[in-house]
Parts: sequence; C-alpha cells; structure tokens
Amino acid sequence: MLEASKMKLVEQLVTGSQTEELIWLNGYIAGLLAGKKGLEQSAPVAAKPLVNKITIAFGTETGNSKRLASSFAAKAKKAGINAKVVDLNQYRLTDLQKEEYFITVVSTHGDGEPPAAAKKFFDHIHANGSKLEKMNYGVIALGDSSYPLFCKAGEQVDLQLSKMGAQRLLPLQKCDVDYEADAEVWFDEVLKQLSSSSSASTASVAAPAVVKKSTGKKIYTGTVLTSVNLNDTGSNKE
Repeated sequence: MLEASKMKLVEQLVTGSQTEELIWLNGYIAGLLAGKKGLEQSAPVAAKPLVNKITIAFGTETGNSKRLASSFAAKAKKAGINAKVVDLNQYRLTDLQKEEYFITVVSTHGDGEPPAAAKKFFDHIHANGSKLEKMNYGVIALGDSSYPLFCKAGEQVDLQLSKMGAQRLLPLQKCDVDYEADAEVWFDEVLKQLSSSSSASTASVAAPAVVKKSTGKKIYTGTVLTSVNLNDTGSNKE
C-alpha cells in the first residue's frame, strides 16, 4: 500500500487526466516495472568460493609480515573466505596436520634466520617427520636483497612444507624492501586458485609465475662516488 501522501497525489493525477493520458501512464508504469525486473534478473551473482576458510600465519620482527597477513585476511573476507590470522609464535603446532589451506608470511633476519617469534615453528617443521598430505600452502618471504641470504628463511619453510607432502598453491614469492605491490599481486593469484572452477588442491608446483605489477615509483640513476664497508676487519660480509 502507498503512504497517504503518495495516494493523494495519485488520486489527483488520475482525477485530472483524460482517458488517453491514463492509457499512456499505464504503459509508462508497465515499462518501468519490466525494466526493473530485467535488471534484477541480469544482475551478476557473486561466485561462491570453493574454499570456506584459510589460515594465514606470520613470523615478524618489525611488524611488516603481520601487516601483510592482516591485509590478506581482509581481501579473503571480501572474497567470501573466512581467514584466521595467527602469529607463528602462538600457533598450535599440533594443528598443522589439520590445515587444508595454509599461507605463511615470514621474513628473514641475520644469517638467513627466521624471526625469533617463528623459531619454534621453524624448528618443528624441520625436526618433525609428520606428513602434511592434505595441506595446500603458499609462502611469501620478505627480505632485503642487499644481504647475501635474501629471503632464506622463507625458502626453507617453502621447501620443508613441500618435503612433508604439502601441495603448493603458487610458487614461493620473494619480496624485497618494497614488498607491498608484489605481495598483493601474489595473494590475488592465491584467491583465484581458491575460487577457480578446478579444485585448488590440484594446483601443481609448476604453476605459472606471478606477473609483477608496476609500483608506479620513479627510478633515478646516478653514480656511486665511493663505497665503504661497514663491517669490521675479517668479516666475510659487506
């Protein structure tokens, strides 16, 4: 039913209209209703993801991995996937064999070492002989390419999970200091895997490499005038 004020307007319009005008008005309203119905029928229906939930675990020293994991979780939620974000320092290692979709964001420190908060997890997967055959996983490694063991901790996590029988969703993604753009593109590809018509669990190790997106940052060239080694005498690092 119409509100009283709207009903009054309709009555005034009908009372003051001739037969031809009422016929036109009837056709006009019918056209509006048909158009609205057509739009409702043609509205795209959001595809339901094949995967209901994933775990995104992070190991960090400076907080970058945590921020990235939170960003990934927000994207997954928008795609209809429930994402649990957990610090590797607080992760229950007994849950590892139960995981079906497991994303790890880990940085590298020192001589290729994982963050202190991820050491327990790191040691567990290297010492534990259990199988993770039901797990589909992805590893994104943060690091600094100016160091010789760039993203070493992430490489080792990726390799060890594979040795334990887990299946890669995508190849390992290494990210340098400016990690945001590459990381987001990589996770977008993960979401495609989780939402594709073919089962994500069939994704092979030879999945296509992620195409890097331009960051839009300006690159300047210059000349290095001098180079000073900041390490002490006898150090094999620069």
